[in-house]
Amino acid sequence: MKIYSQQINNDSSNFWEKITLRKSFESKNSNAEPAQITYTKPKNKVDSWLLNAAIGFNILKENKHNKVLTLSPYFEYHLNTLIEKEQDNWLAGLALEIQIHDISLNSDNSWTPILISSVKYNNDNIKDITSFQGNYYITFIARGTGMKARTFWIPNNTVKFGNLTKFLWSPYIGLENENRISTESNNDKGNIYRAYLRINSNFSLFPNNDKIKNKFEINFDWQYRYNLVENVTNLEKISHNYFSTSFNYLFYISDDEKKSAKIGIDYVNGENPSINFEEQSFYAVTLKFKL
Repeated sequence: MKIYSQQINNDSSNFWEKITLRKSFESKNSNAEPAQITYTKPKNKVDSWLLNAAIGFNILKENKHNKVLTLSPYFEYHLNTLIEKEQDNWLAGLALEIQIHDISLNSDNSWTPILISSVKYNNDNIKDITSFQGNYYITFIARGTGMKARTFWIPNNTVKFGNLTKFLWSPYIGLENENRISTESNNDKGNIYRAYLRINSNFSLFPNNDKIKNKFEINFDWQYRYNLVENVTNLEKISHNYFSTSFNYLFYISDDEKKSAKIGIDYVNGENPSINFEEQSFYAVTLKFKL
């Protein structure tokens, strides 16, 4: 497979630059996870799919004085028939990312909060539940520190540990709401409001080796949700843990590192109620794209 990227200064190129393909809109745009796809066709058995993908279009014009980074209508789909508790869930909504302060060299600010938010319509085809959902997350970025290893503790700041690895970590805190408007069972009706905590990290291996730099990476993602308020009868847990890790080989990455294609070995354990992924664990070999 070959993928080509070319920068052309015309309206057509600007249009395609505004489209993003990724795993979800739960992350800061520059750190977004790639869309995932796995297809299995065993002999004399039913086909299986794993698909986690979201596509959005930024409707804002570029403006260096505009603190709003992106405002994107988007569609997202999560399908997993490889596991015991299958997932078939789609959602559509509007995603917003805002940088609160200017942290350029001419600014008095050395750091700023970033707000990541979305409102969406969610349809769970397995449980036959539809709902309106919202998420409101905050992370933080600081002015660049030149990849100095001693600043590894600063969030959303890439640092280099000698010839071994580049490291980046991103914390998120926030709130989520789920307001169910249609359910098959009365026990599933109601509203849920959750606190949210997430830590995502990336290790890019051998950054100084010209032959294999930007080829291998390890990712870790931990998410925790806690039900602050809810009135749904059919809920067994008030806290939800989700953990995933992956080892990836990148066979394409753009010069600005915003676009990539890779194949990875993933391990997932836990549950994510925001996309109706129930508690379970599995391994998968996955093709991943971020455009």
